[in-house]
Amino acid sequence: MLKLKHLMLGLGILALPACTTTGGSSDAPAARRGASTLAYSKAPIVHQTNGQNIMRKLDRDSWVQIRNSTKNEHIRLYAALGAAEWDVSVSDARAYLQKHPQDEVALTVLAIGLAMKKNYSMAAYYANLLNQYHPGNPEVHNLLGLATMNKPGASFEDFQTAKDYFEKAFDGSSQQIASGLNLAHLNLEMGNAEAARDIFQAVRPRCGDCTEAMMGYGISLSRLRDFAKAEEVFGEILKRDAHSAYARFYLALVAKYGRNDNKAAITHLTALVEDPEIKNVEMQRKGNFLLRRIQAEVYAQPKDTAIAKEKPSKGSKKPASESMLVPDDLEQAINAE
Repeated sequence: MLKLKHLMLGLGILALPACTTTGGSSDAPAARRGASTLAYSKAPIVHQTNGQNIMRKLDRDSWVQIRNSTKNEHIRLYAALGAAEWDVSVSDARAYLQKHPQDEVALTVLAIGLAMKKNYSMAAYYANLLNQYHPGNPEVHNLLGLATMNKPGASFEDFQTAKDYFEKAFDGSSQQIASGLNLAHLNLEMGNAEAARDIFQAVRPRCGDCTEAMMGYGISLSRLRDFAKAEEVFGEILKRDAHSAYARFYLALVAKYGRNDNKAAITHLTALVEDPEIKNVEMQRKGNFLLRRIQAEVYAQPKDTAIAKEKPSKGSKKPASESMLVPDDLEQAINAE
């Protein structure tokens, strides 16, 4: 059964908040009733959703400051999303729509806010209104894809339909990032690691080599058994952020299940578990579980056998260890608790 609840691996990951783009021109006349006064094609300042996070270019405090200082109602609506205040963004958008029916920005903020509250059916309803009143809005197909894959009892056909929606969103706007992440992760969950790798690679230049896309790219490589390249990618993430819980964890997984290197895996997991700067309690819990599992395997071996494995006798060549990593090992190894 597909574990779609774990899509972005981080992704908290996969962490790149998802964005729709808006820009700042309020002088251009509206071409139609309810049309946005902000230009989607210029100066992206806000948001898309990957269903788990909001992709944003500014931190929460910056958005709070913008919300408290701007007189532009559209910017205020988006600022609530940037500050991760989902209830506020939903209520403010609905209040604005009472005065300005069919307003594009308010409908977009309302749909995204509802998606972040996991109310995907209502998010899809407003996404369809967006498509009706403002065809071409870059967030519509992404929201419809999220709603389709998260509906109760979603089938394989629903997942395929969701992929089609994400593809339309990603191909329809060069500003779309989250739809690409969603599309890549869905391919990964459905067993198409090669397609996921290529899509993550396509997302990277759009988001400035963001951690979310790099993590997904590295995971795809590990599923394809390209362990050396996967380690290179995770290592690059760790160079940027020495306290990256995900990079540490996946380096340990590749070491253990890709190269059978228990020592390296223990080193990475120990660093993950003992780093006081890491605030991701869930990843530290998983890291601690996997660490204890590996240590139990290592220390349960007879001492002379363990030494023999570490130090082969002279004149004998240590046989190359066969890769053990299988597609489900990455998650099952630590979700079996």
